[in-house]
Amino acid sequence: MIDFVKQRIQSIIDLKKQRHFLPGVLLGGYAIVILASVMSIWSFVILGKIDNPFFNGLLPVASLFFPFYVAMIVIFVGKEIIWCHMMMFAQIDKLFKWMIDRYSLNYYKKHKKDPPLLDKFSKIQYKLFGRFTRLSPKIQKRIKILGIAGWIAYMVISRTSSSWNGIF
Repeated sequence: MIDFVKQRIQSIIDLKKQRHFLPGVLLGGYAIVILASVMSIWSFVILGKIDNPFFNGLLPVASLFFPFYVAMIVIFVGKEIIWCHMMMFAQIDKLFKWMIDRYSLNYYKKHKKDPPLLDKFSKIQYKLFGRFTRLSPKIQKRIKILGIAGWIAYMVISRTSSSWNGIF
């Protein structure tokens, strides 16, 4: 069983070689948290309706259902959820590149020069990511890891809080 879990976690880590790993992990992590939230709420509803001494004994520890569901979803379908979100970002990227190429080609045919929109895109991109790209790769990696860990911690803490009103 431990080898299976290690293998599944390693398969998720192996996805980091692909281009859209970070947005896929962030959006996939959000999907996993929402799915676990829904499953834990259903567990509360179902266990609350069943009048059984065993299930009544589980209700005091029902707050542990959410982390258990998160762990089970990550182990059994985490790679597939993250991969699905990575492919969505890849498709968006492909369509956006196609639209820019199409626009550039049409603009060049008409005006015989590059479109000014591409210069605006590059300036905006540099303003957003210029400082980050000048950092060393080691610091970039630390920032990415801290950002993902902070986002995951925020999601888990916000979902396990005592008020379940903010779930949906």
